[in-house]
Amino acid sequence: MSVGFRLLGACCLAGLTGCDHAHNLAQLQASLQAVPAGPVAVMAAVPRVEPLAVVAYAASGLRSPFQAQLDGGTGRWQPSLLVAEDLDNDRPRHFLEGLALEHFEMVGTFSNEHGANALLRANGLVHRLKVGDYLGRNNGQVASINRAHVEVFEVISDGQGGWLERSLSIPLKQQS
Repeated sequence: MSVGFRLLGACCLAGLTGCDHAHNLAQLQASLQAVPAGPVAVMAAVPRVEPLAVVAYAASGLRSPFQAQLDGGTGRWQPSLLVAEDLDNDRPRHFLEGLALEHFEMVGTFSNEHGANALLRANGLVHRLKVGDYLGRNNGQVASINRAHVEVFEVISDGQGGWLERSLSIPLKQQS
């Protein structure tokens, strides 16, 4: 125990030897006396910033630049004569209408006595669709099904009281 007290005492003495500030205090006083005691420089006035002009956004009816084009750019935008009353907004929504069309890929087709069906994969699940079924967030509806692709029509508001109709093709994904 006495060795611990001796070691603690030695550390305290070593720490106190660094407390001699007489030399440093004299240097501080000399440097303060060298600074002129004149008036403090005044900053110049902050320049006035002019507000920017307001620009109206006019591209609300166009495809978002952050959405991939499904079919290499062959989608067509065309004005439509539809009005809001022509859309069936009261029908129950299907699960696939909550997904963007960019999430769908065609993985196959099959036919039965009721007609052609397309197999579309979205979020890891395969869904069977027929002509007239709805999918996508923008009132998309399957227009035609063939072995190579599924044609989908979307109806999107142009933001000015009108509607735009877009035809997109979801091609068959080739297995490697």
